[in-house]
Amino acid sequence: MRLLGLLPPVLLALLLGQARPPLRGSRGRADAGPVLLGTDPPGRLRPDPTTADAGTTAQRDGGPDDVHRELQQLRARLEALEQERAQAQQNAQQLQQLVQEMQQLRQQIADAEAQRQAAEQERENRRASVQSGVDALYIAQQRLAGGNSSIEAELDKAQSSFTGQAQRDIEAARVALRNRDLSAARALLSAAISDAQAGR
Repeated sequence: MRLLGLLPPVLLALLLGQARPPLRGSRGRADAGPVLLGTDPPGRLRPDPTTADAGTTAQRDGGPDDVHRELQQLRARLEALEQERAQAQQNAQQLQQLVQEMQQLRQQIADAEAQRQAAEQERENRRASVQSGVDALYIAQQRLAGGNSSIEAELDKAQSSFTGQAQRDIEAARVALRNRDLSAARALLSAAISDAQAGR
C-alpha cells in the first residue's frame, strides 16, 4: 500500500482502469441509442381503440338520427296536410251545401216576388177596371139627369168590371130603366158606385 502511495497520480489511474472489468451491459445499452418501448415506430403510434370506436360510433349514430328526425318531420307535415285536406273537403261540402241552400232561397224569393208582382198587377188591373166602371156610371148618371135613358153601353161596361153587390145594383137599375123610373135608376147607380169602390 505504501508503494501505491508513492506512484504518480497519472500512473495510478491507468493501473486502476486496467484492473476494473468493463461494464458491457451498460456500455451496450449506451451505444445502442434510446430505448424504444412497444412495437410501433416513432411518429406512427396507433390510436386508442376505445377512442377510435367512440368516434366511429358517434359518426355512425349521428347519420341515422338526422334521417330519423327528418322522417319524423316529414310524417308530421304529411299528417298536418292530411288534416288540412280533410278540413278543406269538409269546408267544400259545407260550402256546396250553403250554395245550394242559397240558390233555393233565391229561387223561393224570386217566386215569391213574382207572385207578389202578379198579385199587385192583378190588384192594379182590378182597381183600374173598377175605376173605369165607376167612370162609366158617372156618365150614365149625367145622361139620366138630362132625361136620356140610352145608357146600356155604360151599364154593360160597369157590370163587367164590378162584382158582388155592385153588379146586383146595376141589374136593379136596368129593371128601373125598363119601368121608365129614371130617378130609381140613378139611385141604384149611385149605390153601385159606392159598393164597387168599397169592394163589395
